[in-house]
Amino acid sequence: MSFTILLSPIAEEELYDSALWYNIRKAKLGNELVEEVDTTLQKILSNPQQFKTVYKNFRMALTKRFPFEIFYEIDDEIILVHHIFHASRNSKVWKKL
Repeated sequence: MSFTILLSPIAEEELYDSALWYNIRKAKLGNELVEEVDTTLQKILSNPQQFKTVYKNFRMALTKRFPFEIFYEIDDEIILVHHIFHASRNSKVWKKL
């Protein structure tokens, strides 16, 4: 089965804001975060069910280098990424969907 990944506007904004925050701290570090997230998204794309379900239909994948969590759902051939945020953030935020 072939899947397509879609990022919600919220996930895009979270990634953008995080990358900006890292770039302010060190040049190009935010770019490295985006690359790491992209690598993890490719892993999700290759086998979306490899990551465990953490809440209702939501699955979570962790990035390796940066402590970020990617929350997504699988709907037929679409992988919808709802949130991408730092692991220290309160998980109740994304459970309000």
